This record gives sequence, C-alpha cells and structure tokens, in this order.
Amino acid sequence: MARKSRKNRNVESNIQTVVKKENLLDTAAYIRLSVENGGNETDETLVVQQMLVERFIEEHPDLRLEEVYIDNGFTGTNFERPGFMRLMEDVRSGKVQCIVVKDLSRFGRDYLETGYYLETILPKLNVRFIAITDDYDSSRKEDRENISVPIKNMVNAMYAKDMSKKILAAKEAQKRNGNITLSKVAFGYVRSEDKTRQVVDETVGPVVRMIFQWTLLGVSKREIADRLNLLGVATPGQKEKRKIARVPLEETKWNGGTVRKILENPTYTGDIVTGKLKQSLYKGVKQYRTVPEEWDVQKDMHTPLVARDDYEELQESREEIHKITKKRQSRCMKDREKYQDSFPGMVRCGECGNVMYFRRYTHNYTTNEKMGSDYYCGNEQCSRNLIEGNLLKILVMDQIQILIKSMCDRKLLLQKMKSATKENNIFYKAAAKVRTLERKIAQTEERNTRLYEDYVAGVVDKDDFDMMKERYIGELQNLREELQVQEQNQRILEKKANRYMDMVNHMEKYLDKREYNEALVQELVEYIEVYANGSIHVCFKCKDEFQQIAEEMEGVQIG
Repeated sequence: MARKSRKNRNVESNIQTVVKKENLLDTAAYIRLSVENGGNETDETLVVQQMLVERFIEEHPDLRLEEVYIDNGFTGTNFERPGFMRLMEDVRSGKVQCIVVKDLSRFGRDYLETGYYLETILPKLNVRFIAITDDYDSSRKEDRENISVPIKNMVNAMYAKDMSKKILAAKEAQKRNGNITLSKVAFGYVRSEDKTRQVVDETVGPVVRMIFQWTLLGVSKREIADRLNLLGVATPGQKEKRKIARVPLEETKWNGGTVRKILENPTYTGDIVTGKLKQSLYKGVKQYRTVPEEWDVQKDMHTPLVARDDYEELQESREEIHKITKKRQSRCMKDREKYQDSFPGMVRCGECGNVMYFRRYTHNYTTNEKMGSDYYCGNEQCSRNLIEGNLLKILVMDQIQILIKSMCDRKLLLQKMKSATKENNIFYKAAAKVRTLERKIAQTEERNTRLYEDYVAGVVDKDDFDMMKERYIGELQNLREELQVQEQNQRILEKKANRYMDMVNHMEKYLDKREYNEALVQELVEYIEVYANGSIHVCFKCKDEFQQIAEEMEGVQIG
C-alpha cells in the first residue's frame, strides 16, 4: 500500500489544543518582509503572505484570528523586531495561544534562537505554533520530534548568511558603478520608476522646506511639531503604518524628535547617504550603527529641498548647541556628585509636615558653579524654614551617636540584670514565676497521689474521693495552662533581650564615629523633622521591642 505524503495530511489532524473561549484558540498571524533580498520583495508579497495566513486560520474552525503582527523591512536574523516583540508580549500575557506563519523562515533565520523559541519558550507558555508551507504543527508529536525542523532552521540560517554575502558584493559593485538601488526614500521624496533616484514629492516636499525655513527663523522643534499637528500634516511613517497596522492617532503625531531627524538628514541637500547601519552575517558581524566618518556619501544625486549652505549652517549651530549642552551636563554631573541628597525623602518640615526639597545653590553667578546645598520647605507659610545640607548631616550624626551611646549603656545594664538575683529584676521575676508554678504543679500531683492511696486504704470514701479528685484535676489544668503562658513570656523576654544585644553589638563599632555614614542613616533613620528655630527631631526605626525592653529596664538598680 502506498504511503500517504505528509503534505496531503490535514494540519488539524491529531490536534491537542488548550480549551479556551468556546474551544477556540486566539491566534496571531505573524508576517515578516525581509530586507535581505535587496528590495526585491514588495508590498504585494507582504499582502499575499498575509492573505495566505489569514485564509489558513479561517479554514480551521479551532482557530480564531486575534491580531495580525507585521514586521515590514526587518531581517529574520535579528529577533528585536517591533512586531515580533509586541507579539511575544501578548503571548506572555495570555492574549495569544497560537501563532501561524507562512514558513519557518518568516519566524526567524537565526538557527539557535529560532530553535530556542520553538523547543523551549513557546512550549513552556503552552502556545501552539504552525508553519503552513513547511507543514509544521507543534500540536503533533511527530512534528515536534522530527529532525527536519532543526535542519530547516539551519538551512534558513545558512541562506541568510549566503544572501548577506551576495547583497554586500552587489552593493559594493553598485557603488563602484555609481548606481544605487533605493529600498527606502526620505520624507518629501518618492522613488523613481527604476528605483535608483529620489524625486521630489510635490505634496510633501513643501513641508520639508517649511520645516527648514522655520528653523532658520528661530522656531523651536517643539513649536514646529505643534504647528504641523495643527495643520494636520501626515508624519513621515504615518501612511506606511496605516497600511500594515492599526496605529492610534496619538502615536503618529509630530514631535520634536521627528523634526530633529529631518533637520539632521543630509539627503535634503541632494546627497545620498548609505552605510549608517552595517552588518556582515557571513563574517559573523551583526548589525551595528556606524559613525558619520564611515558613511558612504554621493553628492548631488537628486533635487535638493534645502540649500547646502543653509543645511551646513544649521548643523554648525546644532553642533555648537550640542557642545554647550554637553558642557552644561558635564558640570551638572560634577555638581550632582559633589552635592548629593544625603536624606532622600526623609526630611520633613516640622511646622507643616511637608517633605522638604533638596537644592544645590551658588554664589558665583558668572560660572554658576554650585557652592553648597540645603533643604527648604515649599509651603509659602514656612518659606523661611530651611537648613544647610552639611549642617543637617552633622546634627543627624550627633543624634545617632546619642542613640548608640544610650543603647551601649543599656547593654551593660541588661548584662547585669541577666546575671543578678534581685527581686525587682525582670529576668529573675520571670524565672521565679516559672519555678513557683512548677513547684505548685508537683505539690498538686503529690496530693492527688496521696488521695488515691487513702481511697485504696479506705480512709476516704468514694464520694469524697471523686469530689477531691475532680478538684485536683481542675487545679492541675489551670496551673499547667498558667505555666505555658509564663514560659512563653519568659521566652519572649529572652528573645527581645538577645535581639537587643545583637543590635547593640552591631552598632558599637560606630561609637564615636561622627563622620556622615549613608548606610547607617538608611538603617536607623525613618524621617527627620526640621523646625524654623533650627532644631531637628530624628525619628529612628529601632524603637518597637527594643524601646519596650529599654523602658522596662529604666529605673532598675543593680547592686
């Protein structure tokens, strides 16, 4: 009997799915258009790929299309693609339980990472994976265990490296011949029919000219963005995004960053710049961003939208502003390192209770070099309540020294108390109560034993024996319950004392060390109250059981 081909088997045979929402799996259609084919893939291939996947989902009653995820112009060797990353977020949140792709190469061309997703990540997340033309369905055991899948992934990886080598050689040849095939064009241009030149888009070109003119007149990038949004001008990627995904309007508005990219793009002077991103898969070099000195620039290749002199003037101005900004940032970083907030969120105004603000101040307004720091209250009624940063450090460390000294003194008192036998000693009292109860229990048990002996000897009749036995049993139960309580109190007292001793032993090393210690402040201080008269109050964290045992020790004399 002839063996039936796997290609002829229905993909939905032997399916084991997760039951969810009317037994349907919320399914993602993942579409990727590669950049490795030198621009030969078009939007039509993307549409055909999407139609194939959506039709497959429609034809399978156990699947329901949840959303289409598209990466247009992203290589399969890199998994940091926006559509793919959004897909995995939805997978991890449970929004997607099944992924359908045209073939394995659309999912990825990196052999190791593709295998890791198929063999580890997706199975752990209980997500089904289907590659249509490769006839792969992870719900079938024979597919999961089939050696052909990792082999296909290896072939896809080798194909990507081979294509990388060919594309790199073709691009180098094009540069030598002065021909460049444009896969993308700048905002304000469209591709010529032979895809070798950029032609001014008369509907958008004036917008670019207007952006440069406004900038030369001194209008800020943010203001330019607001004007373009007010005029309803489409952003550079808006039309393309609307083709492949449902993009919210607020995500397609103009902003300062979009305007900046246009102002920095040398394409608008008539030049073609390539080589900003480079990679060489066959050499094992992944994609990286190059410096301007490594760019390939071909001048006067198309009609400019801005005069070269104006563009260069803007770049020089931008570089000057960048230098000033960088210098200012460097000075700010030095000021931040020199004057740091030593009590973040801890300083409160003792008058109104608000958290006080930290600031760095200067007395030299020529260089604006910071000369110190302070804390001030933002409440107008407490406007005069401020304290210098270094002074606050000194006062807080003084309070910490007082606390440590007090704890060390109490430690000595506690050590004497634990070894003393005075009646007013809390440790002696606790142990004495336990001993007294143990003695009473022993005495009651002895009386109960004698009672039984008297009953056997005939000294006590049965009625008296039953009555007295019941009384002794009740006394024993009460005494044993009281003993449990006293033993528990004794253990708690010992535990508090031991924890107190441990804490003091830890703090003793800081005794008489008054320099500011950030770790010690974070460990001990809960908040600091500052008052207008210059006084402060430090609220410490170590106050509950330690304060309780300290209060119990107060006034106890050890002789």
